[in-house]
Amino acid sequence: MLKVAILGYGGIARSHRKGYEQLAEQNAPVELVALCDIDPEQFTKLVTINQGGESGIRKEYRTYTDLEEMLAKEELDVIDICLPTYLHCEYACKLLRRGYHVQCEKPMGLNAGECAEMIKAAEESGKKLMIGMCLRFDGLYLALKELIDSGKYGRVESAYFERLSAMPRWGFKGWFHDYDRCGGVGMDLHIHDVDMIRFLFGEPKAVSSVANDVRTKFTTMHSRFHYDDILVSAIADWGQSNSTKFRANCRINLEKATVEVGHKGGITVYPDEGEPHVLEPTTKLSHMAEESLYFARTILGESENTKNTLQSAAKTVDLVKKLVESAENGGKIVEV
Repeated sequence: MLKVAILGYGGIARSHRKGYEQLAEQNAPVELVALCDIDPEQFTKLVTINQGGESGIRKEYRTYTDLEEMLAKEELDVIDICLPTYLHCEYACKLLRRGYHVQCEKPMGLNAGECAEMIKAAEESGKKLMIGMCLRFDGLYLALKELIDSGKYGRVESAYFERLSAMPRWGFKGWFHDYDRCGGVGMDLHIHDVDMIRFLFGEPKAVSSVANDVRTKFTTMHSRFHYDDILVSAIADWGQSNSTKFRANCRINLEKATVEVGHKGGITVYPDEGEPHVLEPTTKLSHMAEESLYFARTILGESENTKNTLQSAAKTVDLVKKLVESAENGGKIVEV
């Protein structure tokens, strides 16, 4: 049984916690035992994030406001880092070198240098590190990939992705509003679709993007991914009003069907011949639960991490940076 602690109990950590609670119901070999956050109010505060309101905690956890105290008192195998983006590299490297396996929220880092430093720390420590590119573990997107790869409806002709949200208001000391600490909508929101585009279609030849700076630098990004024979575009938007609900969906045109991943969940296939039908997800577990279970199995030696490698997570960060480069230069095409 692997013992896990979450470091940083802000918005996304609530989703991680619920994933571990789901795994506990499945008698999985991984157990969340402790939470750590510098702000003690986080352990009792109701936090609403893009995924919806916080549900009640199903069990008691030991809580700490000091990392060193937690490490001294707990026998831990894994630290699940849910800290703000600008702290990912520092704490991942530190904890790996102190002998802990690390599961770290996306993005891997803010730039190629941080990503390389994290990979080096993992290699030198001999400990496992995995980055939370959670859609690679989502049953809907995995079903979508299976459908595309099967060739049942022919090749992909075009694809459109969108991920829309109000500006996050729950971040520690407003870090989402600080581009240097967050990386803007590109590194926080857009990165999910950037990674999924790579996962579904492979590496683009080039990218281009335009952006605006309304609430922070790069509030909204409209991006193109240049392939030889596929037209792919994506929008990420923090410019929505505060009363709007988070929305994420995509539509993919194949030769013989259109497939839609709806913003309320579910995949609908609209074939040229026959009636529309719903595609079943590949798993009943949440993507957070699947992600943590997958990581646990790599630690236990039951499988190798082939789905979500460190090199791939670093490439996604690099691709976002190329989109940023394009947007900072009037939307010029940047080769990958």
